[in-house]
Amino acid sequence: MIGKVIISILLALMVVVGIGNLWSTRNSVSQFKQQFAQQQSQQRASSQQEVARICGSFHKIAILRPPPGNPATNPARAYDQQLHAALASVYNDLECP
Repeated sequence: MIGKVIISILLALMVVVGIGNLWSTRNSVSQFKQQFAQQQSQQRASSQQEVARICGSFHKIAILRPPPGNPATNPARAYDQQLHAALASVYNDLECP
């Protein structure tokens, strides 16, 4: 008779501990999800700011015009014009707004 009572008490204790464990795990997972979502939104905002800075810098380069001149008679002009074309294409490749 006493053995059945002890087994019943242990079984009830085991169920209570199991429920507490599930509740604690649920809370931990919920907190992790909230922190993860917050970190993602911060990273997204930070990356948008960086892209805006990069696009701004390349836009400044893209609107510049290389000095005029005949590249055949002045090789430095050819270099300047090719460099400008390459940097301006980066601005377009980034698909900046």
